[in-house]
Amino acid sequence: MATLSAWEKVEIARNPKRKTSLDYIQAVFDDFIELHGDRNFKDDKAIVCGLAKIGDQNYTIIAQQKGRTTKENIERNFGMPNPESYRKAIRFMKQAEKFKRPVITFIDTKGAYPGIEAEQRGQGEAIAKTMFEMASLKVPTIAIVIRRRL
Repeated sequence: MATLSAWEKVEIARNPKRKTSLDYIQAVFDDFIELHGDRNFKDDKAIVCGLAKIGDQNYTIIAQQKGRTTKENIERNFGMPNPESYRKAIRFMKQAEKFKRPVITFIDTKGAYPGIEAEQRGQGEAIAKTMFEMASLKVPTIAIVIRRRL
């Protein structure tokens, strides 16, 4: 594969035809029910959490989600999670462990939201706690990184 320039990589990442986490979830799972909120501040739509099935097996899904249009990207904060998203992810990881559901994550972002508001609400701690909680899970976890290809 030829080496891509920095701009070519940007064009691929921004291409509205590129598959998102929700596209993969819809293609892979029989059923998906999205669940919302961190039960502390608000529901940050940059991370999608929910329950899914393949056959009789239940899963917990945690996925970073970007939009395709400018309006969707603004709604989803361009796929950059705030602390609320990380707390939401922890909430559903703990629920997955309680009900013995494997956790499947879809990673598709350039990183956490870098704004001062996010830092004031504990962005760094939320990220660290999420990593700690996921590493402590007793249920199987699978992390899927969505590549920047069409």
